[in-house]
Amino acid sequence: MSIVTSRKQLEEVCSEIDQCGRFGMDLEFIPERTYDPELCLVQVSTDKNAYIIDPLALTDLNVLWQRVADPKILVVLHAAEQDLDLVHSWSGLVPQRIIDTQLAAGFIGFGYPVGYGKLLNQLLNVSISKTESFTDWLNRPLTDSQIHYALDDVRHLLPIYDRLAEKLTQDSRLHWVEEECQRYCNADYYAVDRSMEFLRVKGASSLSRRGLAVLRELCTFRDREASRINKPTRSILGDNILLELGRRPPHKAEEISRIRGVRPDQVRQYGGQIMQAVERGVNLPDDECPIWPSSKTPPRREVLIGDILFAVQKIICYDLELAPELVASRNDLQNLIRLHRDGKVDYNKVALLEGWRRQIVGQSLIDLLDGAEIEMQIIKGDPPIRMLMDPSTKVQSRL
Repeated sequence: MSIVTSRKQLEEVCSEIDQCGRFGMDLEFIPERTYDPELCLVQVSTDKNAYIIDPLALTDLNVLWQRVADPKILVVLHAAEQDLDLVHSWSGLVPQRIIDTQLAAGFIGFGYPVGYGKLLNQLLNVSISKTESFTDWLNRPLTDSQIHYALDDVRHLLPIYDRLAEKLTQDSRLHWVEEECQRYCNADYYAVDRSMEFLRVKGASSLSRRGLAVLRELCTFRDREASRINKPTRSILGDNILLELGRRPPHKAEEISRIRGVRPDQVRQYGGQIMQAVERGVNLPDDECPIWPSSKTPPRREVLIGDILFAVQKIICYDLELAPELVASRNDLQNLIRLHRDGKVDYNKVALLEGWRRQIVGQSLIDLLDGAEIEMQIIKGDPPIRMLMDPSTKVQSRL
């Protein structure tokens, strides 16, 4: 029973999951044809077997999603974000006990993000085929090659986790990974705010505030219509068309057809709704029109300080074999500098100053901003840089 196509088989798989207390999971889906991605396959592995669950034969998978939301069951995924977004979207349930092996690998020297195939090869010396990477998973029946590929994507997840957990436990970092994966267990993580989607339209920054108001209304219409008929948003109207409508709002529906790329059927089908959206944007009070977000460059002084903090972070992470991308971005560091400058640093609201991030890097960066002395020296050997900090500051890098 490698392919699950009946309710009875699915319940048997879920019973096996319950017995094992954990399972690995991967999804195959197609995002580009519809508004909501089309689920093609769900692959599940336990400590006993690996399975392909066919959602074309089983339209109700809630019994499986309930296991993802069960705090007693460990769920292991690789690059979990999009898969869990979809599970929450389809089920309304919030995942509870998640381990993302891509995140976990970044805590013990594999870099971030690391691909599943590379991680599998380095940890277990197993190579998997990539021949079906761009296959159409909606085709039925599945070929032997597709089945083998799909099962390979999940059958090694639990052994990978075990190997990672062993190393993480030795380094006293497993709790760091568990803390980081808690992001997936918060309902707010899955809240979707589409109110600023209009800012992602290429060329939107060239529009006036009034043009942005029109563009926002048009994007809202397009998104609502695409969701209603379950079609990609750009199949309703392309970004270039919305941009031109924002730049030169039409006064009547016939003018829409003068825009290059607009098809007659789009005018017939959506002309009235387009004009309503345009009118809402045109008639919006001036003080309610959106403003393009400021991209003001930080002062040269703060940019230089940010470079120093980034270097310190990289040295510490190099020493700890921790992917610096998991700690903080350059923007995060510039934000920390700005908050410190304004005396508004809140340890409960800045991720860099919470949990494991504060323990390994964050507090040292605050100490530096407070004036602690630092000395760096390039040396032969590994690590290649010796970093010394003021004796009153905790030294995070091995000397």
